[in-house]
Amino acid sequence: MIKNKVGIFWYVENTLIYKAINTANLEVDTLGLIDSPFLHHEEWEENLIFEQFDIYLSESDYYNFPRGRVIYNFNELVTYIYLDRKLFKKHIVKKIKHAFSLFEIKTIFLTDPHYKCFKNI
Repeated sequence: MIKNKVGIFWYVENTLIYKAINTANLEVDTLGLIDSPFLHHEEWEENLIFEQFDIYLSESDYYNFPRGRVIYNFNELVTYIYLDRKLFKKHIVKKIKHAFSLFEIKTIFLTDPHYKCFKNI
């Protein structure tokens, strides 16, 4: 049984802030993909997800920090991690893989303009 997770994340103040859900709890779409229902703006601005990680940034916008999304391709048995290029660092990648239980899963890292952050980390 697959135990990997999908979801969204940010990297803020040397901390991976994330919301993940096990792929077994979700449906495969018509393209064979499993994605979480989580939205960056909703989790940041409405649910204040960063507070769960002892970070308090209520006056900041979700797009001011490097972020990404984890999606699983059920047909190909591979996880896609879309993220800001700034997050392609060994110690950050390790944190992402750990948070989403991806050590035993083939993983492909991809950049996407949607996740581009202009702030330095």
